[in-house]
Formats: sequence, structure tokens, C-alpha cells
Amino acid sequence: MVRDKCRHLWNKINLRDGFIVTENCYHCNRTRVYFSYEDVPPKDEYKEGEHYFNYAGSAQSIKFDLECEKCKTVVTFEELMGLMQCANCDESCHLNVLSKICEGQNIWVYAALAYRDGDEIDLPVKSLDILTSHFTSRLRTPGKRILVVPGSLRKSPAICRGEMLRDVGMLSLTPET
Repeated sequence: MVRDKCRHLWNKINLRDGFIVTENCYHCNRTRVYFSYEDVPPKDEYKEGEHYFNYAGSAQSIKFDLECEKCKTVVTFEELMGLMQCANCDESCHLNVLSKICEGQNIWVYAALAYRDGDEIDLPVKSLDILTSHFTSRLRTPGKRILVVPGSLRKSPAICRGEMLRDVGMLSLTPET
């Protein structure tokens, strides 16, 4: 077995601004989510097969890939729509409970909101580890850490309210130019 000897230092590349758009079908109550690169989120009603989709909401976000500055490995995050910090909206939510536990240990918890074909999925553990490593390495405050966890830890995407990570320079050691 060959071990990866590179101690990765990840940098964001391929930055893309946009919106996480949520739509609901009023015929069957299906919810689906996608990323829009438009300047304003699309709010059109439309029919697709048996579904009648209506705009249900949006949140500003960014998409990006990560590249190791040492070995030039690139990790893509096509399914990642954004990272969300819990806003403590439901005491019984697993994400809220985890956030409160970690808060005392100086750890900020972010949920990785990932979707494939409009349906929520969890990113693989390796991808969560890479995101955790990248964002923790960019913190300026000694002793603080970031933990990126699956979005499925939220009690319900329909009622969960959180703060989206939407600033390209947020949690970065280097100043914006």
C-alpha cells in the first residue's frame, strides 16, 4: 500500500458565484435543489413531465475546487452547493447539538450541502476531510478549528435556517485584492 506523503495545502480554484435554488412541485410535493450561475436566481414556474415546479427560495453561495499547492492534485466538488453554519433553529437537530458540543472546544461546524440530480446526498468522508483541512488551515485565530460534516445531519432542509458561507475570502489568511 502506497501512502500519500504530501502534506496537502489546499487553495481554492475555479471560483464560481451563484445561488442555491430550491423548487417544489405542488403536484407531488417533491423538493429539488440546483445551483444557478445567473446574476439573480430564476423564479419561473414550469412543468417537467408530471411535475409542476415553483420557486421556493434561494441562497447566495459559491462553488469551487481545491488544488494542492505542493503536488498539484485537484479535487472537484461538483455536487457541493455550499457550506452552512447552524443557526440553532431546532434544539433536537443533530447539527445543532453537534455545533453546541463543538462550540466549547473552539470548533466551528459547517454542513456540506450537496445535491445530485436535485436530491440531497452526503459527500464522501475523504471530501469532508479535505474541506475541513482547507478551511482550518486558513483560520487566523490560534486554537480555532473548522469541522465540515454531512448536510444530512440537519433535521429538515425545509425548516433549517443557517448562515451560508458565501464570501470567497471568508476564513482566508490572505487579504482580498
